[in-house]
Amino acid sequence: MPLWSVRPVVDWVLHKGRHISDPEVLLGEMCDRVKAAGMPIDRVQVFISTLHPQYFGYLLAWENGHTHRFYGEHSDFDSDAYQHSPVADIYQGTRVVRRPMHRADCPIDYPVLEELRDDGYSDYVMVELVFSTGARNGVSLATRATNGFSDHDIEEVEGILHLFALSMENLANRGLAANLLDTYLGPLSGARVLNGQIKRGDGDRIDAVVWFSDLRESTLLAETLGHERFLELLNAYFEATAGAVLMHGGEVLRFIGDASLAVFPIAAADSIAPVCARALAAAASARARVIESNVQRSHAQLANFSCGIGLHRGEVLYGNIGTQQRLEFSVIGAAVNETARIEGLCKQTGHDVVLSDTVVRHLAQPTLCTALGRFSLRGVSREIDVYSLD
Repeated sequence: MPLWSVRPVVDWVLHKGRHISDPEVLLGEMCDRVKAAGMPIDRVQVFISTLHPQYFGYLLAWENGHTHRFYGEHSDFDSDAYQHSPVADIYQGTRVVRRPMHRADCPIDYPVLEELRDDGYSDYVMVELVFSTGARNGVSLATRATNGFSDHDIEEVEGILHLFALSMENLANRGLAANLLDTYLGPLSGARVLNGQIKRGDGDRIDAVVWFSDLRESTLLAETLGHERFLELLNAYFEATAGAVLMHGGEVLRFIGDASLAVFPIAAADSIAPVCARALAAAASARARVIESNVQRSHAQLANFSCGIGLHRGEVLYGNIGTQQRLEFSVIGAAVNETARIEGLCKQTGHDVVLSDTVVRHLAQPTLCTALGRFSLRGVSREIDVYSLD
């Protein structure tokens, strides 16, 4: 019986596989093809480190023809499960971990090996997957074949590892860029930049509900709390307010000291009412999250905080502004300035959420809001009808 060859899989990667943009799809296709070529694989896992505010890396797992992705949070890095795993050793410099579990003398020195052996697996190998940056990652293979992997099996897989590492690095780098842009610009703005909208002045006029929120008594809090405790309070405040914007589909564009600017873009005329409703729901959610946060802070003997939120609808220019060397993706226009002025009415009226009639008139339940009257805004030629959120 002729020995199997990985060559057809290599040809497929070079001609078709390299065009796949989803790492889960690429891994699934490759594993299916390697198995069909003759390699007795039943389980493959790829461990990729990344830069992300929540996750230190992710795992791509293929088993029984199905592929899934799992994320490892930074707290998982210190867990016993990770520290006593083969991938931890790979990240620390080990090149290969091989455990032929079908042999009586095989050491079962990792908890995962006990799980695999109990599940009928007979052989396990993990090898380093080094990117061009020097970043260490790993890929593991396991089989249920009675005699485990043969030397030929391992040699053939080695023949595709470098090509696999190159393909995964390309996808990981694009994912890394998307993660960083999502984190620092927001998913909508980040996608625009990633798709090439990077020149100063690039932008579009869009209809949007604009959100502006501001922390109350921030100067006093900064003076009385000190830098570290005030920074902790700021993060709690932004988590409660900007977090509510993200939860309801808005785009947080800027943190301006202790204030935040966000938008809820309106794609078409028939989406005005739903978007206005989402923006109002975000404001209501922010109010509830502030209250909940303050209850927890009181129990922890931490300072409480309060804020004001302004909502307004209008046309804005959504695009790149700044210098040739330093750009920011944001919104500008009269509606943005007016929203900041409307938020300023929170102090004047004694309400924590104030919104204009440009939002209220599109609400299915306008009775949720109470008319406060018509106000003149600094720098705005016309008076604006505003409402509070009950």
